[in-house]
Order: sequence, then C-alpha cells, then structure tokens
Amino acid sequence: MADKNVEYGVFLPVGSGGWIPSTTTPELDASYAYNRRVTQLSERLGFDFTLSQAVWRGYGGPSGHFDVNLESLTTSAGLAEATERIGVWSTCNTALLHPAVAAKMVATLDQVSGGRSGLNIVAGGNRMSENQMGLGLSLDNADKYRRAREWVEVVKLLWTEKSVDYEGEFFTLTDCQSNPKPLVGIPPMICAAVSDVGLRFTAENLDGALIEGTSRDSMIELGARARRIGEEAGRHLKTYCIFMVIPGETDADARRRVELYNAGRDDEAMSRMLAEHGVVARDKKAAAATAHEWSNSTAISTGTLIGSPESLTEQLADIISAADLDSAVFIMPDFIADLEVLGEQVIPALVRGGLGHKVAA
Repeated sequence: MADKNVEYGVFLPVGSGGWIPSTTTPELDASYAYNRRVTQLSERLGFDFTLSQAVWRGYGGPSGHFDVNLESLTTSAGLAEATERIGVWSTCNTALLHPAVAAKMVATLDQVSGGRSGLNIVAGGNRMSENQMGLGLSLDNADKYRRAREWVEVVKLLWTEKSVDYEGEFFTLTDCQSNPKPLVGIPPMICAAVSDVGLRFTAENLDGALIEGTSRDSMIELGARARRIGEEAGRHLKTYCIFMVIPGETDADARRRVELYNAGRDDEAMSRMLAEHGVVARDKKAAAATAHEWSNSTAISTGTLIGSPESLTEQLADIISAADLDSAVFIMPDFIADLEVLGEQVIPALVRGGLGHKVAA
C-alpha cells in the first residue's frame, strides 16, 4: 500500500454526556476544564487538530444528553491559549451568527492561536436551537445552502478585502470593514454534508466535507460521492470522516462495553434527536423508513468501530484506504483513557502502515 497523507483529529466532548445518549456511559460534564485536558492530551499524543461542535439546546431525557454545551468559538480561544501546536477548529451555524460577526471572531481566534484555527460550517437543521430563539428560518435543503453560500462569500470577502459592499438575497453589507484579518490567509473551512446538494455546496465553496457513515459500505460510498462531486466542481474536496471508536483490551472486552452502554439507552433523548434531525420530511416514505431505523437502533451508532487496539487498527486502515479518506476524526466514550489507547497504540500503528504524516509513531 502506498503511503497516504492522513490527518487525525478529535471531536471534543463540549456537550454533556459525550456522543452516546445513554445513562451508563462514563460521565462527561462538558466543562472547559475537561475539554482543556482532552485537548492538551491530544496535542501531547500528536493529533493534528481538535474540533468543537455548536449546539444551543440539548435533548433532555434521563441522561440529560447535550443539555450542557460550551460555545464553540470562545472555547476554542481558551484552548488556543492552552496549547502550542495542535489545530483548534470551531463550528458556526450560519442561521445563528451574522457573517460579519463570525468573520471578526474567527480572525481574532486565528491571531490568538497563531494561525491554527479552522472552521466547520453548519448550514441549518438545528430546529430546536433555532426555534427557541425565534430564528427558525423554515428553509428547505436547497434554500439553506443558498443562504450558506452567501454567508461563506461574505466571510471570505471580509477576510481578504479592505472594504466590502455586498447585495445578496439574504445579506446586505455597505462599506463593511473587518480587521484584523486571519494570519495566514483563509483558514481551513469544512461542512458536515451527506446530501448531494450539501456536498455540492461544500465542493464549490469550502475545503472539505465532514461525513459520518453507518457502515463500512456507507463510508466508502460517501467518500466516493464526495470525490466525484468535487471533481465535477473542478476541485479536490477533502473528506473528514467521523469515527466512534470503543476500544478494549480484547474484542470481547470492547463488546462488553457496548452492551453496557446500550443497556442504558435514553429513548427520550433519542426521540428528540429524531425530530431535531428532520424525520418529518416531505418524503413521507423515506421519513417513515428513517424513523423505523432509529426506533430499532441502539445507543451506539451502527457505524461504531469496536475491538482491541489491533482490531481497531485493521478496521481503520481498511476504511481509510477503501474510502480514500483525508482525515479521521474520533469520538469515544472516555476521552482520556480511550484517547490514550488511540494515540499510543492505534494511530502509531496506522502511521507505520503508511497512513499518516505528522502523528508521532
């Protein structure tokens, strides 16, 4: 296998409970102190970047899933001061933050971090968060990406031009100035996208697509589709794939952890997640199928990688190569113990196998 330049990131647990809606997972309080510890550990282990989400309302239930959430940009500013090398990436929801405000905040963060900032764009779909603020835009998929396109255009103009006049469908700027500029040009920008319209928006306007599959085959399909849409747009679209990993000393140990977490599945929180992510769709047949899939799902995502360090290494090497991924972004139940397993055993083995670049073996 030829060497491949792969980046490894950590999706920070800035939301309470982490990424598993269950009452039996390790306690994650979503405090800044905990996320600083995770980020500093990620840097020590040689990861390339951390990424924090932007969620403004949780899903409740017995687990209180995501009921506490740190704000992404201000958290990143603190983490930038607490680190020296690792990339510190944030998330902005284009429905909640005006592009001129976002441009200045991210440029300031880039200065704080010494040019280590990156930005993940959320184009919409956080209905509960938006509606509680009276900001529900009721845009369909195509419309929300038209709005996001303008948002990105305005941000990039403010990062590169002395003064901006802009007349769009959603935003109007008159002699708008924004200083300071980012230190090293336009920071890396990605977007979580699965649909063709979302991937097309991402390919035409940003650097990478943040994807998450529910199986090996779906990850490979998503990777191939992102590549194809990027090529159609005349650009190389990077693929950043989210992986939930649950390690154990043996495969059996890891499976026992999964059984424990699934036993505490929080149905109340999961039902709200179902509504939040749009299973109220115009395509009733597709919506019903998705609802059925969710109702029969477990607390652990079906795309989760489970096993010993050796098994996880094999699974990741297979998917990264087959899907031709540019980056693997990790989530896990315990962001200290599990992260140490990844950083000390799994990632070095991947790098020795030719999948990586900066991460220390």
